[in-house]
Amino acid sequence: MRTAMRRRGRATIAAALGSLLLAAASTPVAHASGGPGGGNADRCTPVVGGQVGVTTPVPVAEKAAVDCPFASGPTGVPTGPSGPQPGPFQPGQSCWYVTYQPVKFQVGAGGSVTEFDPNANGSLGPGLGYPKDLAPVPIVEQENYDIYMPYRFSGKADANGNCTVNIKSQLGCPDPVAFTNFVVAGNICWKTFPHQANGGGINPGQLTPFLDTANLLQFINIGTLSSLPANPNPSLVNIGTCFFLNGAAFTALGGGPQPITTPAFYRMSVSQPLNDGTGRFIFYVFRIELAFTGMTWDFGDNSSATDSSLPGPCASVPAEIAVSHTYSGYGTFQVSITEHYDVTVDEFWEDAGGEHETQLTGIVPPITRVLGPFQKTVVQEEGVPVGAP
Repeated sequence: MRTAMRRRGRATIAAALGSLLLAAASTPVAHASGGPGGGNADRCTPVVGGQVGVTTPVPVAEKAAVDCPFASGPTGVPTGPSGPQPGPFQPGQSCWYVTYQPVKFQVGAGGSVTEFDPNANGSLGPGLGYPKDLAPVPIVEQENYDIYMPYRFSGKADANGNCTVNIKSQLGCPDPVAFTNFVVAGNICWKTFPHQANGGGINPGQLTPFLDTANLLQFINIGTLSSLPANPNPSLVNIGTCFFLNGAAFTALGGGPQPITTPAFYRMSVSQPLNDGTGRFIFYVFRIELAFTGMTWDFGDNSSATDSSLPGPCASVPAEIAVSHTYSGYGTFQVSITEHYDVTVDEFWEDAGGEHETQLTGIVPPITRVLGPFQKTVVQEEGVPVGAP
C-alpha cells in the first residue's frame, strides 16, 4: 500500500502525510493520465507520456485536443548537496554522514509510470508502478525538483578523522531528513531540491530538419484535369472550352480524402533534452494547418483569363472546380494549373511553468503544386462554300 502526499505541484499543500485521496486530489488535472485530453484545440492538455525522438506529421481532426506531455525522463546525476558532514571527527569517534541517491521514473506506453528507488550504493531496486490516477504526481514533481532518496551512513572515524571505519547504511528518514513529499509505507521518503524544467520553445531553425515542404507534399493530391469537349475531340475557336479539376484533396484523418476547399490539420512532436544533468526531456507538440488558397490557370495561349460563366453543357459535368476559357486562335495548347497552399504551425508544450502556446512563422513557406500539362486541340470552324454540292 502506497501512501502519498503532495507538497508542491501546481499548488502548495501543507507538508503532512495525506491519504491516497489527498494525493489524487492534488494532481494537476484529472485526465492527465496518458489518454486523450478534452478541451480546446487552441490550448494543450497536460498528459503523462511523451515519446523521446521525432514523430512525423499525422492527420488529425480540426477540433482535436492537443495533448502536451509533462516534462519527464529519469533523474540522472545528483545536483543537490551531498548532505550533512559533521566533524572533523576524532580518530575512533562515532561518526555519520548522508548521501542522496537519485530516484528514477520511467514513463511507459499509455502513460504508465514506474518508480525505481535507489539503494545506498546508487543501484536501483525493483520498479513500483503507479495507478493511472496518481501517475501525474511524481512526473509533475520531477518537473520542479531533483528527487533523491537519503541514506545515512554511520561508523567510526579513521586515524585521519574521516568517517570510513565499519560504515553501515540505512534509509535517512526521518533521521536526519524529515518525511517530505512522497512517502512509501515504511521508513522510505524523498528528498527534493528545486530544479525547474523549463523549455522555452523550439526555434524555427531547430524544427526545419523535421518539418518542411517535403513532409507535407505527401498529404496533397493535386487531382486530374479533363475538358469538354472531352479529348480527343477538339474544341472550337471563339467558343468556351471547359476544364474540370477532380480529385484534388488532402489526406485526412483515417487516411481518406478531404476536398482541398476545406483546410486539413496535422500533428507532430519533437522532444528535446534539457541537458541539465537530470535526463529530463521537454516534449514540443506542433499543430499544422494546411490550407488551399487558390489556383492560377495557364491555358497555353499566354492567357490565364476565365470566362464569366460556364457554357450550358458544362454546368452538368461533375467537378470540384470548373472553368471556361475562350481561345481566339486555333492550335494545340498545353494547359496547366498552379495550386497554392499556405501552412500555419502552432507550437505547444508543458513544463514547470505550465502550458504554453505560440505560433511559428516562416517554418514552411507557401507551397505550390503544378498539375499538367494537359493537351487541348482547338480548331477553326470552317464555313461551307456557296454552291458546294
